[in-house]
Amino acid sequence: MMAIKKCISIAMILILKLHTWGLAAQSFPPQVTNDPIPLDNSVRYGTLDNGFTYYIKKTQEPKKEVYMKLAVKAGSFFETRSQEGYAHLLEHVALFNKNPTDFHARVKYQGMIPRAQTGQVVTKYQIVIPDANNEKIALGLNALKSWAAEIKFDQSQVAVQRGAVLGEMRTKNPYQQWLNKKYGEILLQNVEFPIYSKERLVKKLKHFNMGPLKKFYKDWYRPDRQAAIIVGDINLDSIQILIEKNFSDLNNPKNQKDDEDIIKRFAIELKGNNQYVTFKDSIDPGRRLTMFIKEKNHDYNKISKRDFYHMFLQKMVNYIAEKRSQKFQKQYDPPFSNYINRHTTSNGFKEQVVVSAMEVNLDDHPTAIDKKIHAALTAYKSLFSGITDHEVHEARKTLKSEFSMAYNNNVNLAEAYLDNFTQGSAVPSTKTQTELYDLLSTIKVNEVQEFADKKASLLENKDFIFINIPKNSLPGTKKMIDLFEEVANTPIAFNPPLLNMELSDSILKFSGGSNTKGDASTNLIGVTRVKLTNGIELWLKPSKPRSEVFKNQIEILGFKPLVTGHNNKNIRSKILAHSYASYSGTGGFNKFQVAHYLEAHHLKLHFGTDENDFVIEGTFKEKNLEDFFKLFFLKIEEPDKDTAAFTSWKEKEKALLAIRGGSDFFRGKIKKIWYPDAPSVDKEILDTISRELLLSEYKKHFSDFKNYTFIISGDFTTDLLLKKVQKYFAALPVSKKEDDLPPVSKAFSLRKRNDTIRLERLNQAFAEVYYPVKIKTPVDSKSQVILDIINSGFNEQINKRLRIGSYSPRASGYWLDKKKGIYTFFINFDSELGNEQRMLDYAEEEVMKFQKTGVDQGWLDATINLKLNEYQRDINSFGYFNFWPDYLKNAIKNKENPEDWILQYPSLLKNFISLKEVNEAIQNYLITAYQQTFLILPKETVY
Repeated sequence: MMAIKKCISIAMILILKLHTWGLAAQSFPPQVTNDPIPLDNSVRYGTLDNGFTYYIKKTQEPKKEVYMKLAVKAGSFFETRSQEGYAHLLEHVALFNKNPTDFHARVKYQGMIPRAQTGQVVTKYQIVIPDANNEKIALGLNALKSWAAEIKFDQSQVAVQRGAVLGEMRTKNPYQQWLNKKYGEILLQNVEFPIYSKERLVKKLKHFNMGPLKKFYKDWYRPDRQAAIIVGDINLDSIQILIEKNFSDLNNPKNQKDDEDIIKRFAIELKGNNQYVTFKDSIDPGRRLTMFIKEKNHDYNKISKRDFYHMFLQKMVNYIAEKRSQKFQKQYDPPFSNYINRHTTSNGFKEQVVVSAMEVNLDDHPTAIDKKIHAALTAYKSLFSGITDHEVHEARKTLKSEFSMAYNNNVNLAEAYLDNFTQGSAVPSTKTQTELYDLLSTIKVNEVQEFADKKASLLENKDFIFINIPKNSLPGTKKMIDLFEEVANTPIAFNPPLLNMELSDSILKFSGGSNTKGDASTNLIGVTRVKLTNGIELWLKPSKPRSEVFKNQIEILGFKPLVTGHNNKNIRSKILAHSYASYSGTGGFNKFQVAHYLEAHHLKLHFGTDENDFVIEGTFKEKNLEDFFKLFFLKIEEPDKDTAAFTSWKEKEKALLAIRGGSDFFRGKIKKIWYPDAPSVDKEILDTISRELLLSEYKKHFSDFKNYTFIISGDFTTDLLLKKVQKYFAALPVSKKEDDLPPVSKAFSLRKRNDTIRLERLNQAFAEVYYPVKIKTPVDSKSQVILDIINSGFNEQINKRLRIGSYSPRASGYWLDKKKGIYTFFINFDSELGNEQRMLDYAEEEVMKFQKTGVDQGWLDATINLKLNEYQRDINSFGYFNFWPDYLKNAIKNKENPEDWILQYPSLLKNFISLKEVNEAIQNYLITAYQQTFLILPKETVY
């Protein structure tokens, strides 16, 4: 066994200029020293004889959780011209490394989560093991070694990953990509930082050469540039032995390349110059100014206490400025909009620079441009003027919470050690963390104000980009500087619009007597069902929060069926009225006051619709329960009295009809083809609906909650919560009239079809292929479990093949109409224009192959174990994802007993699913008789 070289501290690898850049002469509190902070001595740190580095840290919580990282000090900056794009490609090839043991598949089926990311100076690989044991830890370290030194350059696998990387470089929004690229080029041009051409990267990847890829691997993937970082519930000695065993035999090449020049290229120095640029935007004709503010990121590469001190000051100032900006922007004609403290262009500077941004609408008469800019700059300066003790206290409280978590969980610790390895960033000991925490407590208002004054200055490191402004209307550089000096010499106080909103207890009116019809009934899975005196049903299901963030959080999901009425216009008016409740204010309060109330009381309240139902969603902490219901009742009883809200809402709804977002932006077009008679909102109804009609529908709609069901889930005790909430739901108005309108009916047609959907502003193709099938009803739990298993296998089959020309192809299945037994499998992928037919052919081949070969026993066993782990996590706890609301809603709508699936699922998976049954189901259910193909292509030449 090789000897271990023990190191006391890590040499700092960045240039002195980078560390000291931006620190103006100033006095510091005595405890704010500039000496490097030693590495936390509780981490076992060392290097092997070959230079391979390791960090091993034992943590107590969560039990059995382990994070593993492999860091390679090489990224896109290390590429030669012939290798551009290859660092990213190599990361993909490594992550899906094809060798006899196929680590990626084995790791996944053990419930471990592999990830990788390529940066400019570092590539990192990660495995998360939620329930570690010796076998999984050994497998994880083998995977790290596979990525570090055992990459197989199989031609076919490299071709697949080239397709995936090219797919990742495509966008669903070419206009936004173009705009961000334009911004990025402008911001980078006065800091002497390399600008990479995406077009050149695409060209290099398409004309691929294996030689330069192998050379990049040989030059930079070597043990003296690599580190293993293991954090979690581990045995330090056994992990160290495994590291020595796995990595001691790795060798460095004889002629090692040096990275000194690369690191120099990587260092940025802001020179203080402003820029004044103009360009034309033919897609968005709006005339506007975008102002960018560049500042050193003091949260990057912190080495000393002085670095942490600057970081605290910067975060306090930015926190206060963003909170203030939100108040400024909560009006219909704000002096600026879209203020953000970390614009996406920050990523172009590799986190060394923080880019803030704001937009100024200049669509007024040209003579008003100077006035609008003056108002915007005055408002900008006020964001940093007259900072108060209370604001510093609130910012300090937020930062204390953030800092206390910085080195307090496995995720953050692993990343901190990675930064220590790659750039020498400090990872302080518990004692030093306490000292830094105390330092944060001592920061005074005048120190924060001094830092804020620097950011408020308009004469340095600001970029002013004028868009669609005629040359004769542009303010010249001298006029801009005159404006800056005028604003600088004028005392400005922060004076935002008033947003406070207090709600009276009188909003909530309750009648006496019992609120329930009969006793509450609780089933075996802990779901309680209650029918109230007004006929509304409540379903309650408590579960555990996954972290402190979700402690005492309660979620409400209410729904009732859409009804057809006498014509679609009637139901569309109701849909719009329901949606308007989310956007508008209420009573005498405008929408901005309502938004402030929601934020101040940590509430969420949303009114919307899905395919078949009106939906009401709410989230609140138990202590804010009454605040939530006060707003809820005011919303349903009193529409807003603000005419500006209606005009603004109408413009927003029209804009949404033309805007795409998300991976399924075209799904609505497919649904319209499937269900042409289903109610939908279009420009015509928005043009014709008046405020009077909308508010009339609003009042009628919310005057009757008949047929509503409410599901309550989250962190609570059922009996106690039921006592608190039943009076609110029992007070909802419910009519006694008989139902005379049927629910919206959507009959799916089982037929073959092939449709092309043309959309504007696309620069690529998309495809969705559906394979609907009629399954015998009623559908039993075992059939549903088998379908769930098939979906996993189908997705893997499609993903492996279609990644050759798509970034994230996927396949799955879902019920189109469970009552009638209509299920559909589907495939979704994106493609380069002109390659879509080849991809469709590949998809068809894989469907045929999957039907013929099915899955094997090893895959089935691994998938069952994975699904059992996911199932336990989903049903027992909640976080950002909560399993119960949608599950219960579907069970209620399909008139199923929710106990059945929950109780039968694990038993069926463990004991009653055979390989023969799964493969027979693949042949019987995944059929092409009614295949429906939808191609989404550009309508016109893209921007």
